[in-house]
Amino acid sequence: MIYKELKIIFLSDMHLVHKDDFLGINTFNSFSAVVDNIVVNHSDADCVVFGGDLVQDQSIASFNFFESEIKRIKSPKLFSRGNHDISDKFFINLQEDDFVNSTNSDWEVLFLNTYSKGNIFGEVKESDLDLLIKKSILLQGKHLLIYMHHNLFLTGSPWLDMHITRNRDKTLKLLSKMRNLKLVVNGHVHQETRNQYKGIDFISSPSTSIQFTSNEKKFKLDNRNPGYLEIKLQQEGRWEVLCHRVEGDFGSPKINPKSY
Repeated sequence: MIYKELKIIFLSDMHLVHKDDFLGINTFNSFSAVVDNIVVNHSDADCVVFGGDLVQDQSIASFNFFESEIKRIKSPKLFSRGNHDISDKFFINLQEDDFVNSTNSDWEVLFLNTYSKGNIFGEVKESDLDLLIKKSILLQGKHLLIYMHHNLFLTGSPWLDMHITRNRDKTLKLLSKMRNLKLVVNGHVHQETRNQYKGIDFISSPSTSIQFTSNEKKFKLDNRNPGYLEIKLQQEGRWEVLCHRVEGDFGSPKINPKSY
């Protein structure tokens, strides 16, 4: 049987700030440029996933801007909650499309929540892991992609690794039991990273706003432009992930900022 290839777009960490820059970057302009790129190049996307940390300043203007921008994307949309997404009301009001894979696709896209209220680090609830395992059993005939906000692998930057998924060892152990799990994507770390664990690939996305420099003891920004991931889910469990960065001048990252 010939299965349909799925195209998933994953973008994360918008950190929208109204009437100001965010550590030197105009996040409204950078997010809009990423959306422009997606609209022009990926109108055929089967689903667009927003990986969390959507609004930094919690202002109504930023919430409204986010909602107006994503309306330009016509594909079904899914959302992951990040540690900066502290507004319960905003996430309740977000219109999340029901994304159901077509019957001629042998892939399924699942969500794993890492949001821990009041904390920067991530944590996966045991009940959520149990539910995910049960879903994977019901979907034995399909290959799985999981999306989440927090990372499960160290980045080499101690200041950032403090905010990893706290129970990552247990989470990795349980995920490795899902024989049909092929790929896990996340945001949070503002950089592209790739890791593998027991046959499962783990890929993190660059941010649509500021970029973090890898392997730094102290908080440091990278001067790379905003980006996102294009994920191609192919037949027989094959996949391809491309990292795209947009062109443009969105400001200058602050040198040696204390934190964010």
